[in-house]
Amino acid sequence: MRSRRLPPVWLFAGMGVVVVAVFSWLTYQNWTNDLALSDRGVETTARVTDVGGKGRVHVEFTTTDGRPISTLVGQGDEADGTRVRDTIPITYDPRKPTSEVRDTRVPENHRIAWFTTGMTLFALVGIPIATWQLAREHRRRRSGALRP
Repeated sequence: MRSRRLPPVWLFAGMGVVVVAVFSWLTYQNWTNDLALSDRGVETTARVTDVGGKGRVHVEFTTTDGRPISTLVGQGDEADGTRVRDTIPITYDPRKPTSEVRDTRVPENHRIAWFTTGMTLFALVGIPIATWQLAREHRRRRSGALRP
């Protein structure tokens, strides 16, 4: 049986750096957005205009400065049983009212932020280990211990 050709270590390591950088950025964004609602969130009421097939709630509300907003409530931040035309209490980020909205009837959750944190840590540990193993395999094949 013929061995497969291995990817270059530098390419594998470079892709690993990109993966870690992307997950780090996603983690930072998720935590920043979640904490923004806690730090500077504004409470108001919103009218439900649509409930999607997976329970995603679309709402309309007016910001404290009078801007009409139409947006989705954050994934996992909506209460069960919400119906079209219901009026629900929400918290929104006044800096990003179209992207950061939470139904205040639901306890704060940071599931996505914790998930991206876990993936970042997994990549930070796993990619160097996998790169080291790849480098060892390259050395072993070059030394003739295993012929392709």
